[in-house]
Amino acid sequence: MNIVLVDEHLLLADALQSLLQLVPEINRVDTYTDGRDFLTARSACPPDILVMDLALNGPNGFELLDICRATLPRETKVIVLSAITDPQTVKHTIRRGANSFLSKSTLFEEFKESIFQVQSGKQYIGKAIRDSLINSVFTEEEVVMHLSPREKEVLQKVCGGHTIKEIAYELRLSAHTVQYYHRSVMDKLKVRRTTDLIVYAMQHGLYIPEAR
Repeated sequence: MNIVLVDEHLLLADALQSLLQLVPEINRVDTYTDGRDFLTARSACPPDILVMDLALNGPNGFELLDICRATLPRETKVIVLSAITDPQTVKHTIRRGANSFLSKSTLFEEFKESIFQVQSGKQYIGKAIRDSLINSVFTEEEVVMHLSPREKEVLQKVCGGHTIKEIAYELRLSAHTVQYYHRSVMDKLKVRRTTDLIVYAMQHGLYIPEAR
């Protein structure tokens, strides 16, 4: 098994490299502190498993993940190892193609287990973040159930930066009707300003910005 670590923290990367080299099933472990350096050096010879942080120089973690999923073989598995473990970041990362997400507080034994899990074709979420992720899913479903289909449409358009007039034109509704739905959504989500609405929607997984 061939593994690459991409992390700005040299001490952590070196420590993981030393530990992984002791695992009999792992043949080679390389480290990079910059996503761009990794892409330059290994695009033509991708690893079996890429372990990466989200906070990186060059392309950030999300950008690197997008590039890898667009250019590297699907057989290359991606494990995100990050200190940022809020539920929305985890879900956003998985949606963009990560096979596993672990907190940097994870024990090495679990980290090693995640490697074998993704190598066998499975996905793996770290034990430390599973509960918060599950609770987040139930909370989001409860919120979504209280929104009508039209309210959800208007919410998506508002979060996407569209004005009331633009939404009215696209949905073939009057501006007054769109304003009503907009206000209804804000009341149900208990926010007072459109900016707060957008933040709430993103934090609770009701709106996911498109990758660019």
